[in-house]
Amino acid sequence: VLKNRLIPIIILKDDLIVQSFNFKRFLPIGKLKTAIDFFVNWDVDEIVILDIDATKQDRRPKLDVIKRASRECFVPLTIGGGIRSLSDIKDVLRAGADKISINSYAVENPKFITDAAVRFGNQSITVSIDAMKVSNEYNVFIRNGKIDTGIKVSDWAKKLERLGAGEILINSIERDGSREGYDLKLLNLISSNVNIPVIACGGVGNMRHLVSGIVDGHCQAVAAANIFQHTEHSTIAAKAMMNKLGAPVRLSSDVKYENFDFDIFG
Repeated sequence: VLKNRLIPIIILKDDLIVQSFNFKRFLPIGKLKTAIDFFVNWDVDEIVILDIDATKQDRRPKLDVIKRASRECFVPLTIGGGIRSLSDIKDVLRAGADKISINSYAVENPKFITDAAVRFGNQSITVSIDAMKVSNEYNVFIRNGKIDTGIKVSDWAKKLERLGAGEILINSIERDGSREGYDLKLLNLISSNVNIPVIACGGVGNMRHLVSGIVDGHCQAVAAANIFQHTEHSTIAAKAMMNKLGAPVRLSSDVKYENFDFDIFG
């Protein structure tokens, strides 16, 4: 049986980790090395690092930052932000990343996804979708949520699979930082239309929301940023709860919390 995945997302702005609220407000909370050390020691399946300044500043990924991160990271590492060429992908993977994440540039140049998948393998290519409801339908937004492309999320997800994306990370702009839980309607809109893995993101406020992303949203992985930054053992407590409530994940840490009773916050 394939296990589901638990993935912390680290959002970088000005080389600091920040909490994001609706893609508009950002709260600095710490340094990259500290967060990676924490997550690696507490049994996460992967780590995603998103440099949200790169696209806005029209610059390439910071390879020195990626190299430092990869030296500390002993789980699969995905890097996003500023990737706009096959050369960028090659450099990021050589710097130590296992996968790359593309967002705005995938919309602006869809053929790039196919070129990247052919060159590096679709298992290396994650495409991130930032979605928001417009007139009762979900549209794809780019440039850190500032531009409405008018593209319907379900159409774009299906096209991404055809183009060769290995997986899709779907993020709700409206739920970002809200702690209200995933937008399950949005998740199902994606998961029911594609056969590649879907990663849920946006809105986790307690550990039961992670379970819901798997059980009710039918995603293969659940991701969160803000909630994991403030609670000791948060990721391993989340995994223990997920296993207990029907969203099985790999649990390899010596500390398993198997027989604990959990409240919604783990």
